[in-house]
Amino acid sequence: MKKDVWISITSTQRFEGCDVDKVDLVTAAKLYQRRGKYYIVYDESELTGMEGSRTTVRLGAGEAAVVRTGSCPSELLFAENERHVGLYQTPFGAMTISTHTTRLHNTVGSNGGQLVIDYTLEVDHSLVGENHLEMVVAELLENT
Repeated sequence: MKKDVWISITSTQRFEGCDVDKVDLVTAAKLYQRRGKYYIVYDESELTGMEGSRTTVRLGAGEAAVVRTGSCPSELLFAENERHVGLYQTPFGAMTISTHTTRLHNTVGSNGGQLVIDYTLEVDHSLVGENHLEMVVAELLENT
């Protein structure tokens, strides 16, 4: 059964030679469980620059995946102390994106929770930055 939730995402990116880039986002989402994994699904908006995309966060035992469909399709995989290579589509063409996860902490369950991921990002095999992602999932409370 799908549950309406609020998600709060804080993403911090450190790129060599640049100021720290921090993005905060709060949006409505759906939370559900299927085959032992939790899924968080939300639509991107013009605020994220990915309007027309849908993001699905898939959470399994010791791993997480962020899958985008629509105008900016991509799939990023995260597992602590592992490196994963994927393809990232942009309006300007495709790029090889690699993540190396140094920390993955997940407490998301049927009533919400928190996901924390620390990882480095490589584009076409060149290190471009360090990233910290925090997502808090909270049940949507109905007015009574």
